[in-house]
Amino acid sequence: MQNLLLVFIGGGLGAVCRYISTTHIGALFGTYFPFGTLFVNTLGSLLMGFIMGSLIFLMEKTGLRLAEPARLLLTVGFLGGFTTFSSFSLETVTLLEGGSFFYAAMNIAANLGLCFLAAFLGLSLARTLAAF
Repeated sequence: MQNLLLVFIGGGLGAVCRYISTTHIGALFGTYFPFGTLFVNTLGSLLMGFIMGSLIFLMEKTGLRLAEPARLLLTVGFLGGFTTFSSFSLETVTLLEGGSFFYAAMNIAANLGLCFLAAFLGLSLARTLAAF
């Protein structure tokens, strides 16, 4: 039951942060391109790499079992609620249906490229910090 509560709390907080982020970024940059979703997916990927790398280091170096509850709260819960693959998919289809083939292709390339890069950088950063 504790695990479900951790995922529930994290997911709710992540969803609220996603709403605030995408709304704010949409107001700043406009809505002709889904910049808000791109932002949360990229940041979420960076955080996923960093958090998982840090938790793995914590578990390996200290043996603390705190890592599993933290993983559930932060990655499954918070980042699960924060990142938006379903929004990304719908926005891409909407761009395609509206005839914006360039923006649809740009959205796919940017989300995949930036999110993979961000996850790699987050994991690398955690490993680098763990080496100290």
